[in-house]
Amino acid sequence: MKKTYIAVTLSLALFGMSTASHAATSMDDTGFYVGAGYGQYSFQFEDRENDIDFDEDAGVLKGYVGAQFSPYLGIELAYLNFDELNDNDNYSEVYGYSLAGRLSLPLSERFSLYAKGGWFEWEAKVSANTPAFIDISSTQEGGDVFYGVGMQYAFTQHWQTRLEYERFELEDDIDPDMDVASLSIQYMF
Repeated sequence: MKKTYIAVTLSLALFGMSTASHAATSMDDTGFYVGAGYGQYSFQFEDRENDIDFDEDAGVLKGYVGAQFSPYLGIELAYLNFDELNDNDNYSEVYGYSLAGRLSLPLSERFSLYAKGGWFEWEAKVSANTPAFIDISSTQEGGDVFYGVGMQYAFTQHWQTRLEYERFELEDDIDPDMDVASLSIQYMF
């Protein structure tokens, strides 16, 4: 009797694991997608030579397209438009394009965690008033590595939402850093 009970319990456990494994892959999680999001970013830079310290927060809009090749691997192209920042003495406006690889870890049929990293090609307009009342303005551009982490939830097979954090460390004379937290909605084809 005990052996039968153990055999039935093991069989049910194996069947449950098999069903859970099948459920995790039953939604089609490969294909192309488009999405849009809004978030908050922090823009920080320090120019010791001109005695300028800038640290402000504002919104960011983003749109993206991507391809998910498997449940674990994808690629994404995005446009990011960072709202202008102004603290009476300093002004900044940044926008750019990014290309990133995404590594996903599906935790269930609908929920996954991911990490991404890639290249951000950007342009920034910056102006500042120094303590000596000298106005310094410049337009700068460049390309730098960025990285991020996030979580994604699928409402249906086609509609999904994401919450993510990204870090942009722009290498330039003023070495600005941008931390972005955003919420997006996307449609998987």
